[in-house]
Amino acid sequence: MRFNRRFVLKSMGLGTGAWLLSPTFAPAIRANTRESDRFFIFCYFGGGWDQLLSLDPRDPGKFSDSRIRETKIQLGYDRLEAPFKPELIVPSGSKIEYGPVMGPIAKHFDQSCVVRGIAMDTVSHTVGRRYFITGMMPRGQNAVGNSLSTWLVAEQGSHSPVPNLVVGIETYNRKSPAYASGLRVSNVSDLLTTLKDGPQSPKAQVRDMIEAYRAQDSYCDPAALNQDNLFEMISSAQKSARVLISKNLSRYFDFMRNNDEMRAIKERYGIRSMSSGAAQAAMAFQSLRQGVAQSVTIQLTGGLDTHGSEWNTRQPERQYEGFRALSVLVDDLKKTPHPFTEGKSMLDTTTIMAFSEFARTPMLNNNNGRDHWLASSALLIGAGVPHNKVVGATTDAGMNPSAINPLTGEVDSSGMLVTPTRIAASLLNSAGYSSDQFRMQGFPCLIDKNNS
Repeated sequence: MRFNRRFVLKSMGLGTGAWLLSPTFAPAIRANTRESDRFFIFCYFGGGWDQLLSLDPRDPGKFSDSRIRETKIQLGYDRLEAPFKPELIVPSGSKIEYGPVMGPIAKHFDQSCVVRGIAMDTVSHTVGRRYFITGMMPRGQNAVGNSLSTWLVAEQGSHSPVPNLVVGIETYNRKSPAYASGLRVSNVSDLLTTLKDGPQSPKAQVRDMIEAYRAQDSYCDPAALNQDNLFEMISSAQKSARVLISKNLSRYFDFMRNNDEMRAIKERYGIRSMSSGAAQAAMAFQSLRQGVAQSVTIQLTGGLDTHGSEWNTRQPERQYEGFRALSVLVDDLKKTPHPFTEGKSMLDTTTIMAFSEFARTPMLNNNNGRDHWLASSALLIGAGVPHNKVVGATTDAGMNPSAINPLTGEVDSSGMLVTPTRIAASLLNSAGYSSDQFRMQGFPCLIDKNNS
């Protein structure tokens, strides 16, 4: 017979997709959330977002087309179609100005910190994405070190069925325990497949007989005899997968199922397909609410690489849908009581970061689109970060990154540039963890432990 890893694991009783999980399981699965836990959600906007439409806008009254030669900034707000208006969004009491597409998320200004002028030092999709995922500039296109989510889970320890859940994008573990590795799935449907028994899985009676045989005569168990630990790995992975599948976790994510809870989630998030950003946002909420995961990485939207005339429709529509899904997720976290601390919500112990691999040029190109740009932005929400605050800036002539005072976040020509590494270090420090792996500390202006 021709054996391979997938065939053996499936034949030993893992679910159709659960064979993918085997290398990442901790020796023991603990499903109890601790009071001191910090949850994390990383939200990727794929393709390079136009920050003039969202996180780093400009007042169209001051940055008019008549000043383009001076500012080298062409807003293009007048080219947007309904329902987007050519104006900034500034909720009452907000110190943050939002672009025309951020209506859904702007109401959460009181929990938000916008980081502007991030120096990406790359206009490569792969490099920029991996820079943000790991907090380390790649070598060529190769990621360096762990994903930030892996570092965070490794610091916390494993105490949930799937400590590090990753949807749609890559994840890395170079130096940490196996339990901290991201469980990577393509979409919510893939997660459902992973959490269920497959058609090749033995029936309960057969599985009981196998376990009884192993317990009675371990000398004949291939896992005890094998010299290269392959069968030992298989046996351990099988037991871990059985524990995971036996918890029936899939019931939390089957958003197309016709029951009251799933219908309510589907309607609230506007889920039309299980691969959508809306479904992934709902999955992130359910993962934290039900104690399934400690860190979740999702892709809220994609297709933002708009070099041509599709810019004026695709950028606003897709960013809007991503921010809408994120807004519902924040709503749900705000409304969900913390499991241990009276008077606190889930959002009070959850840190959210929304990012893209880079931004787009401040000037429209000859095709009425925007190309890749070195300066970008990020959105931080929830625990450990400043609230109702803007940190950093791009210049008013050409939108280049500005150096800032690390203590205040204000522009300071003698200060330091904001980078994905500094943001990663700041998130670790805000949760009380070391950032020595980055050989630097986070910026105090990005850390607020009063919000933890």
